[in-house]
Amino acid sequence: MNTQDLIHQALACFNQNKQAQGKALMLRAAQAGSAAAVLYYADLLFKEDKAAAYRYLAEQWQDGVTGTLHRRAILRCFFDVDGNHSPAELFDDLHQEAINGDLQSVIALLSVIGDSSNSEYYRILLQQLAPQLSAQLLAGQNAGGQLIPQPPQPDFDTLRQSFASGLQKWQVFNCANLNTEIGLVCANAALTALECNYMMLRFGALLQPSLIVDPTTGAAKQNPYRTGSMVAIGPEYLDWVTLAIEYKMSSFAGFARQQGEVMNLIHYDKQQRYLPHFDAIIGDSASMSAQLRNGGQRQLTVLAYLNTVPAGGETSFPKLGLKVQARAGDLLMFRNIDEAGQLLQASYHAGEPVLAGDKWLLSKWVRQGVTDYGTLAYN
Repeated sequence: MNTQDLIHQALACFNQNKQAQGKALMLRAAQAGSAAAVLYYADLLFKEDKAAAYRYLAEQWQDGVTGTLHRRAILRCFFDVDGNHSPAELFDDLHQEAINGDLQSVIALLSVIGDSSNSEYYRILLQQLAPQLSAQLLAGQNAGGQLIPQPPQPDFDTLRQSFASGLQKWQVFNCANLNTEIGLVCANAALTALECNYMMLRFGALLQPSLIVDPTTGAAKQNPYRTGSMVAIGPEYLDWVTLAIEYKMSSFAGFARQQGEVMNLIHYDKQQRYLPHFDAIIGDSASMSAQLRNGGQRQLTVLAYLNTVPAGGETSFPKLGLKVQARAGDLLMFRNIDEAGQLLQASYHAGEPVLAGDKWLLSKWVRQGVTDYGTLAYN
């Protein structure tokens, strides 16, 4: 039986709640040489014994399985909430993978360090490994534009310090309070240019026409009330950059990541828009009740703008007489309900028509309790 068959059988066992049998099959696939099975098995171990998962990943790295230190860094950074792992540990894992040619680790390091002079080593490394991708992600900051065969040896202490400083910035925001009635707050330049470019590049090809939920039937369907396109970024797509953005959103808006719905990437071409609406779930139909069972009411909305719209495309609040310009890297949050769970009428908002260029953003709805997505992604 080949490794792919073993993995399929293991997944089938998990679907049938045969955890022990599925775990054994996944281990067999890992021992047979499947790198994907190694990572999956490490995730299974992590739920039972975090230290054992970290040891297993380190052993697999020593045996030549790439991607294992990258996975250890992700588990430590985003999922080991009780752990006390230093930024240096995360940096060292990502750096070892990066110099071994792992693009995801190079991108992770660049996303944290930012576009300062200390990121030059990794900018050159990315250009060396993937010149076209480098030009798209770094948008004009690409080591002078000329391919350099070998990046110069960096000062690793300085790089570690820059990485640690970048992680600290995930919890520090330059905020402007725009309205107290709905808690409308904007955080300027909360996402890096690389993070914005990465999300558009990675998920743009998956876009589908935007849908709205019929309040009577609960079915999602196309409607001229909302144009544009979107894609839901489910748990299977969570990587370093995506997880970092969700972390920043939760830190900025003050909610547990388990309370979030799936994050959506949204795109509007010229003249496309979303007419005024509430994000809160309103109505008294059976479909509304079913939606509320998934974590309760939508208490918060968090938006992340991925590009600056030249004209139009604002997020407008007609009852407040406010419009918020879409600027690359900004985060925006507002409340949909009050402390008693009642709809805030002033949260009525719209995506204004794009008049020039196009518009890219991420949206995250936050419930009162734990959501199905939160359980799948962060349990």
